[in-house]
Amino acid sequence: MVAPPSSDHFVKLIQGHWLDSIGHSIIVSKGSDEDETLTAVLTPLVDHPDARDRALRIARPSRHDGYWRCGKAHLEFADEDLRRLVWVTEDGRRSVWSRSSEADPAGLEPGRSEDDANGHDVSRNAFPWLLHNVPSEPWLPLDVPRDILYDGARVAALLDIRQMIGPRTEPQERLTHILMDHDLHPMRQGGDYLIPAADSPLWQTLDVSDSMRRSIAQRISRIAHEALSQRVSWSGDAEVWVGRHKISCRTRDIQALDARWVPPPKDERKPLEIARLLALYSVFDNPLSNRRNGVHLGLDPEIRRHCDFELFASPLNAAVSNGRFSSKWPHVEWRFGSIGSYPSVIDYLPVNSVVCINPPFTEAYLADVMARLGELKLRFRLRIAVPILEAPWRKKLHSSLPVPQLLKTYYDATAETPADVLHPTLLWEDPRCPPRPIVGSDGESPLSAKVQYPTAKMGGATLAAMATAATLSSAAGAAVRDQAAAGNGSTSSPPLNPQEWPSLDANKDNSKKLPKASKEMTGSKK
Repeated sequence: MVAPPSSDHFVKLIQGHWLDSIGHSIIVSKGSDEDETLTAVLTPLVDHPDARDRALRIARPSRHDGYWRCGKAHLEFADEDLRRLVWVTEDGRRSVWSRSSEADPAGLEPGRSEDDANGHDVSRNAFPWLLHNVPSEPWLPLDVPRDILYDGARVAALLDIRQMIGPRTEPQERLTHILMDHDLHPMRQGGDYLIPAADSPLWQTLDVSDSMRRSIAQRISRIAHEALSQRVSWSGDAEVWVGRHKISCRTRDIQALDARWVPPPKDERKPLEIARLLALYSVFDNPLSNRRNGVHLGLDPEIRRHCDFELFASPLNAAVSNGRFSSKWPHVEWRFGSIGSYPSVIDYLPVNSVVCINPPFTEAYLADVMARLGELKLRFRLRIAVPILEAPWRKKLHSSLPVPQLLKTYYDATAETPADVLHPTLLWEDPRCPPRPIVGSDGESPLSAKVQYPTAKMGGATLAAMATAATLSSAAGAAVRDQAAAGNGSTSSPPLNPQEWPSLDANKDNSKKLPKASKEMTGSKK
C-alpha cells in the first residue's frame, strides 16, 4: 500500500525494529499518544570509531497530505504482509526497510505459548507480569556499549523463549540445564558463549513440539539482527528492563556487585554493567518456580572463607575476596573480581592452594569435575561438594572422597540464610587443609575465630615454580608442589591481581575469546 489511509494504523505498523538496505538498525518509537510524530533512530550495523546514531523525524506535513516523510525522504511503498517499507528521496535514492525477521514458518509468533498453536484461547504471553508493556521512547543505541547491547539481545531472546514455552515445568527446567551445560557439553555445535546455535542438537533434548522447536530456532536466528535494538536499562532502583522484559532485582545483589566493583568507583559503565550481569543470571530462573535457581547457592561462608580460591562462584555469592574466585562469565565479571572460568582458570591457581569446588549439579559439569578429580587432588587441597546421583562416576565417590561429611544445608547469599539441600550431597575436605571452625556447632568451637593463616608471603620464585608445576604431569607437579610448600611454610596463597587475570578487552565483545566456562546450577540443585 502507498501512504496508508489510516494514520493510526500506519503509526502502529511502523513502530518497532527495522533493518534497512543501507546497513542500519532502525528503532521507531512514538513520543506521546496525542502526537502523530515518530522518531526513527538509525544506528550503523558496522562497528567503527566514526559510527554515530542519527535521529530522524517521521511525520506527515498535514493530515490532508497523504505522504509520510522520514527526514528528506517520503514513503513510496508500504507492504504490511511482507513487512517492508520503501522510502525515496527527491533525487531518486531509495532505502528499503524490512522487519528483523520473516514470518514464522511454524505459525507460532514469538511470545506465544504452545497452546496458541493448538488452537486454545491463551494469551500471547504466558507470563505477562514479566513484561513492562511500556511504549518505547526514543533512545540512542550507541550511547550503550555494543557488548552490553549484544548481551541484551541474547537475554531478550532467552526470555522470549521462556514466554513461548509457557507454563510447562519440565521444558522450563530443561532449558535452564541446556544453558548451564552449553559451554561444556560434548554435543556443542556453534552458538556463542551463552546460547547454543539454532541448529544445535541440544535443542532436540527440549521436550516441546516440532513447531515450537522451529519457533525457538527462528528466535535464536534473529538475535544477530536485533543486536542493537534490545535496550538494557534501569527502571527505578530495583528493576532492570531488557527490551520488553522486566527483571526484579534484590537489593542485596545490587549492593554486593557495587561493593566488588574493580574499575574506578565513578566509572560511567558501572550501573549498566550491574544491570547486564543481573540480566544474564536471570536467564536461569524458571518463571514457574517460587525459588530462585541454585546458581545463587553456595557452601557455608565459614567453609569458603578458609579456602584460598573458589571455583564455580560469582560476584553475588563468593565468600572470598576479589581475585580469588572464578565464575561463569569472566568477560563481564572481571569487573567484579572474577579471575576466569572453569576449567581454564585451573592453570592460573598456585599449586597447593586450598580450593573450594562446588560444581553445578548438571550432567556435563559433574562428569567433567569427576573426570578431573585425581588431577585436582594432586594439584590442590580440596574442599569439594558432590551430590550422590546415579551416574557412571558414582562408583568413584567411595575411593576418591574417603570419609566425607553429609551436607545438610547450602547458603543463600542473597537472602543471607541457609537453604535445605534437595539432593543427598557429600562434603569432602582434604586432610591437609588447614583447620577451620566447625560449622553449626553448639557453643564456641575450639577452632573458631582463633584460626590464623601464616602471614608469610610467597616470593616471585616460589610463584613461578608453582605456575610451572601447573603445566607438568601429575607426579612432577606434586613434587614441585611439595617443594614450594615446604620452602615458604605458608598455607595461604595470594590472590591474583587484575594484571594477572586472563586478558579480556573491556571495550569489546569478548565472547569469541572466552574459554569454556560455567557456574552453579539451577532449581534442581540443592
